[in-house]
Amino acid sequence: MTTLKKKITLLMTVALVAAMSACSDYDSNPQPNPTKYTSAEAYLEEIGFSGSVLIRKGGNEIVRKGFGMADIANGISNDPSLIYRIGSVTKSFTSAAIVNLKRDGLIESFDQPLSDFDDEFPHGDQITIRHLMTHHSGIPDYVGAVKAFADENNYFFDAEEIFDIIMESIVEDGLIFTPGEFFSYSNSNYLIMGILIEELTGKTYQEYLQEKVYVPLNLLHTGKGPDAISGAERAKGYNDGLQVGAYQMQIAYSAGEIESNISDLEKWGDAMLGDYYTAEEKEAVLVAPTGQDGVNAPGAGWFTLNIENQVIYHHGGNIDGFTSFLALVPESNGLIILLSNEQDKDEQRNQILETIMKNEF
Repeated sequence: MTTLKKKITLLMTVALVAAMSACSDYDSNPQPNPTKYTSAEAYLEEIGFSGSVLIRKGGNEIVRKGFGMADIANGISNDPSLIYRIGSVTKSFTSAAIVNLKRDGLIESFDQPLSDFDDEFPHGDQITIRHLMTHHSGIPDYVGAVKAFADENNYFFDAEEIFDIIMESIVEDGLIFTPGEFFSYSNSNYLIMGILIEELTGKTYQEYLQEKVYVPLNLLHTGKGPDAISGAERAKGYNDGLQVGAYQMQIAYSAGEIESNISDLEKWGDAMLGDYYTAEEKEAVLVAPTGQDGVNAPGAGWFTLNIENQVIYHHGGNIDGFTSFLALVPESNGLIILLSNEQDKDEQRNQILETIMKNEF
């Protein structure tokens, strides 16, 4: 093993405990609301949300508005037309690409083992595509270790190199658990699926999404985000009030490299609520809730949650300078889309979901 791979494998080993608990999940104990609720718009203003929001219940548009500043230095406000990094909401697109592999006959079943496609992948005879899709593979997360190494050493990765590192870490230290036995959120699952998509189609991950998702749904502002945020069409990202610098989007890859805006994610949400998936495909992607309020059930690129006696399908994202959230409320044909240009706002995101569901749905 190269020195680089040894260093990163060690970092991944140290991070195993964190990987067991890491999850883009819902916290059913958000902070209390600041004052009595009067409207969604007033509430978002009061809690200091920064970004763009769409809240829609059926045909009733409750909020479609930008809040706070998109570019503090230049005094430019957030607006729903602006493009934001969406982080792990990317996973909903990656799972759709996997469904399209099955439609195209490039995979036979979501229960095929990885050894069918790569006989050298460690424990590949035990890990299925479905295990990857639903975070039941036992493969440790790569992101923290790889990003730390990249930042400290000014090193530029590509997805294939990260894939090799993931394989090496499994060879060295094994899996966190037997595949299928437990759930543990891991970006590695979705990076591996991105590699699989490219290997089976002969196209790049983004080319396949362009063909199967972006063009059919007329998503004009969705695709791989640039490393350095530029252009008037993009919101700047902030962390603790400071504008973030460049981020190697190839590290995020099929686990989190996509950028988008409110209108495109509305189309994507409507496709999920509509007939983009067949009934059989929906059963694999949008799974049934656990039956216990506030407890997530992991589907493929989506989690399922019972809240306020309604089923919600959702996924959040957190990437340098941005926090995102996309929720589907099928009972009322509703959508909640939060695109924040502030990092690490998971608690705020959860508070917004709880408050909006209670008062608007």
